[in-house]
Amino acid sequence: MRHLVLAPALAVVMAATVIACGGTTTDDATSAAPVATPSETTSLSAPGADQAAALFADNCSGCHGADGSGGSGPDLRGEDDATAVKSQIESGGGAMPSFSGQLTPDQINALAEYVTTELQ
Repeated sequence: MRHLVLAPALAVVMAATVIACGGTTTDDATSAAPVATPSETTSLSAPGADQAAALFADNCSGCHGADGSGGSGPDLRGEDDATAVKSQIESGGGAMPSFSGQLTPDQINALAEYVTTELQ
């Protein structure tokens, strides 16, 4: 009997998490919310700090909070391994989608740098 109550509740929580992060409700783990394209966020090949902040606001804050303190995604403040952050952005994992097909390598590098230097 408990399973009959818990299963729908779990489905609602999972759907709310996906919607809050801007994802879809499909089983495709690589699908993600529409994100700003490189031309919408910056025309520079290497985004600066202001552009990295805008990238974070557009692509990450929905799950990680405007200040990186968390939400449906984990708290990013205090992350200091830019290589690990870059890998997570590129590959995704857990509930996080991959952004490698949606952001340029320069944008991913800028986000990793932003997370590890600005969200302290």
